Formats: sequence, C-alpha cells, structure tokens
Amino acid sequence: MALIRVGQTEFDARIAIFDKDGTLIDFTGTWLAIVDLLLLRMADHVTMSGRLREKVQEVLGVSLDRGEVDPGGALAMGTFAECYALLCHCLHQEGLRWDEAQRVVAALDEEVFQSEDRNRCVRPAQGAVEALARLKGKGLHVAVATNDKTRDALSDLLAIGAGPYIDMVVGADAVANPKPASDMVDKICGMAGSPPATAVLVGDTVMDASLGRNAGVGLVVGVLGIEDRRVLEEHVDVVIGSLDEIS
Repeated sequence: MALIRVGQTEFDARIAIFDKDGTLIDFTGTWLAIVDLLLLRMADHVTMSGRLREKVQEVLGVSLDRGEVDPGGALAMGTFAECYALLCHCLHQEGLRWDEAQRVVAALDEEVFQSEDRNRCVRPAQGAVEALARLKGKGLHVAVATNDKTRDALSDLLAIGAGPYIDMVVGADAVANPKPASDMVDKICGMAGSPPATAVLVGDTVMDASLGRNAGVGLVVGVLGIEDRRVLEEHVDVVIGSLDEIS
C-alpha cells in the first residue's frame, strides 16, 4: 500500500486507474483536431456537403466553430463502436448504401484513427505524465480504463510519453461490457491481484464516476474539464482542477 494525496484527501492505495480522454489526454484540444482531420479525410471519399459536415459534428457532440465538446455526447461518453455506427448513419443519410457507408468508415479508421496524423493531434492534459511518474514511483500499479480501442489508447499514451509509467491499458474491446459497467476495473484489479477497494479511479465525466462506483473502488476522483464542477461533485469523492493535485 502507498499513501497518495488527492487535493486535501489522503488514501492508501495499491492501484491507480485513470480514464484516458479528458483525464490523461487534453480531450477538447485533441479531439477537435481529430474530428477536423476526420472531416478532411471524409471529403476524399464522399461529397462533403455543409449538411454532412454539421451532421457529423452533431451526432458526435462537438462544435469546431465554437471549440466545444458536449460532455454528455457520443464522443465524450460512447464507445468507438457506437461512434463508428453514428458515422455510418450520417453517410447513409447522404444517400450511401449501408455497406458503402461501412466501407468508408473502415477506410477512415485506418486513415485517421490509426494514423500518424492522429498521433500529432494528441496533447497531454496538464500534469498527466508527471502524475503518472509520481504514482509509479510510489510502487502503485498504474492502469488506464477507456472506452476507446485498446490499441488506439496505447498509441495515444505513447504519443504523450506516458508509456513507461503505465502497467495496463484496458479498452472497450478488451471486456464484455464497457463503461459504466465494472468490467474494466474488475479486469485491472484481477491482473494486479488486489481488490477494487484498494484502487483510486480518476476521470473527468459522470461515466467514469459510475464506473468507479459500480466497481466499488476505494476513492473516486473527478478532474475538472468538460464537465461542470457541480455535476462532478454529485458523483465523486473529491474534485481536483488538474492532475498536479495528485501526489
């Protein structure tokens, strides 16, 4: 066990579990850049009408013009499979057959979501790598639980230099049930050989908080970002402004 401090709260932990987007990764800056790239690449496959451009942003829950991400939207809370299905729906509404829409989205997966261009879009959240290094230095098991694909999550974490400080990454494709089901935490704790009560979970959304509660972790921490403080305070044990407050 190691004593960690989160703001003014102290907790004896064996495992530290982090959400990725919005917690370790600057969600808004990173994903607005990726969605902008997505629309650019999509225009190589289909006619990019103004309606399609707006529809893609609407279904994902982002606005490039306003520089905003909806904390309750698909991009912030959904799985990669759900977001892909929404993209297929947008293309189908533009007149593509469903199988054609699937083909385009599969191509975009390779050209955008698994590309070096995506890596260049990824930006770390304030204090992310430093916090991971501090906790790893205390001897804690450090893990990431994300509704992204495991492979894509690993790529993002390597892009910000966090790889040396993370023991496990569990994506939505590695469990039967994604967030907010307890599967990810159950798998991480099982691999670490320690019960959820010895874990601290750090995330930036109500979905992350629900994961922690459902899994029975010992401490649930909310990081301010796209979610309103008052909303987070209703679901977590402690709210912090950045990962600089974890030591």
